[in-house]
Amino acid sequence: MTIETRIVKPQEFTAASVKGAVWLAVGFGLLKYVLSTLGQITMQRAGYGIFRDELYFIVCGRHLAWGYVDQPPVIPLVVRISELLFGLRSLALFRSFASLAGAAEVAMTGLLAWRMGASRWAQALAMTGILLAPMVTGADATFSTSTFEPVFWMTIALALMELTRLAGRGIRSGWTVAWWWVLLGVTAGLGLENKWNEVFFLTCLLAALLMTSQRKLLASKWFPIGFALIALLILPNLLWEMHHHWATLELLHNDQIDGKNVHVGPLAFVLTQMLVFGPLMAPLWMGGILWLLFSRAAQAFRFLGVTYLLYLPLMMILHAKDYYLAGIYPLYFAAGAAAWDLLFRKAWLRRGLTPVYVAMHVLVIAILLPIILPVLPPANILAYQQRLHLQPPKMENGATAPLPQYYADMLDWRQKADLLAAAWYSLPQAERARAVIYTENYGDASAVSVYRPDVPEAISGHQNYFFWGPRMYTGSVMIVFGESRRTLENEFDSVEEFARDTNPYVEPYERGPIFICRGLHENLETVWPKVKFWY
Repeated sequence: MTIETRIVKPQEFTAASVKGAVWLAVGFGLLKYVLSTLGQITMQRAGYGIFRDELYFIVCGRHLAWGYVDQPPVIPLVVRISELLFGLRSLALFRSFASLAGAAEVAMTGLLAWRMGASRWAQALAMTGILLAPMVTGADATFSTSTFEPVFWMTIALALMELTRLAGRGIRSGWTVAWWWVLLGVTAGLGLENKWNEVFFLTCLLAALLMTSQRKLLASKWFPIGFALIALLILPNLLWEMHHHWATLELLHNDQIDGKNVHVGPLAFVLTQMLVFGPLMAPLWMGGILWLLFSRAAQAFRFLGVTYLLYLPLMMILHAKDYYLAGIYPLYFAAGAAAWDLLFRKAWLRRGLTPVYVAMHVLVIAILLPIILPVLPPANILAYQQRLHLQPPKMENGATAPLPQYYADMLDWRQKADLLAAAWYSLPQAERARAVIYTENYGDASAVSVYRPDVPEAISGHQNYFFWGPRMYTGSVMIVFGESRRTLENEFDSVEEFARDTNPYVEPYERGPIFICRGLHENLETVWPKVKFWY
């Protein structure tokens, strides 16, 4: 037996190996959860609150459905459960499930590395890379459709790895094989109910299986059952889409043709991938991809390397945002652990180099932390960026706030809701009964619903708010934010400015006047189809 084979041979389920790998993974997972919780407390003390999309998820969770214009049902459901269990006062408690997802991502990275044959030191290195990766740190700091994505994808990959291992031992049937296929089908189905981006991952994964020797797995009698489970689990959302005329496809089409997102070239896109997962850790996951593609010892897992070669250019072609690839990288950090053992075969060398490598990575991330997470007040963040001469890249076109958009979208929502509520309360009592708050953006509308339950729910034409409609309001009295005075004067008998949001740290479209408008020229129900804003 060669040294290479001994080092990277997939670990067997012996009691000792399972116990060691699991405890190491659990330890790193707990560390990740503690760090995430401390981060939440620090962010809240620095003046940041609920993220724009989270406010929207809260409202979607209060209107539970099998689908929404811009996401499947999982995240609104989880956010609803979190709101009921923990409330909204403490960010650390409200985002507990997001922190747990981050902990699970770290722990599963270590377990995948173990299954690929990595030593304990290499497993720890892989988990450290994911634990401190800027993209992961940001993703599990708030609820988003990307929060649970890596856990779903890693579970799918683990199931295929175990099926490959069993096939290598001549086991192609029985309850063990059935279990892994069922787990794969259920996980993939739930992952699609979490985010439709998984369609591209599954497509690339299937193509990679067909292109490698692991295609024989698809001949299993359990493959159709796994596929059927996927179809069964996504059926409710598909029926919702059909009933709503494929609203999500219309939204995606609008995003592509309207030039909302910043598009970068292939080289810049790849360099961004290297940066967002930690510049010093890029050699680890890149080495993992190379190990999967070229090492004889990685033959059983080669389909995972081919998956990346298909998925990366596909995301480039689709002009995806950089975080659309976030769910796939834990696989390559895990593979990088096996490659690390192959590169440094002497145990004493690994034990000496691993802490040094980790320490360098920790130092870089510590310096960049205020750029990764809003742990300082806004003015201090701007001063820190200027001192380091660092400016986070724009993800969307158009004028933006001086702060990173991710930070700006955690500011000012309670104040905005208070201004809109104050406008409603300023009306004579006879007008309040027929007055409605209308905003151009779901963030503002959601802020009113979340922070000011004492006033009527706001309405909007943005995203799923369009489906919730004008709710019997006629438009005789409307409090409007996000529209220009000139446009409103063409649509109402009278337009009066009540107040103005002047917060310098929020996005430009979140600053401006709040208008009290009277006498809409047409009934709001008639006008409603024109206010649809899916973008």
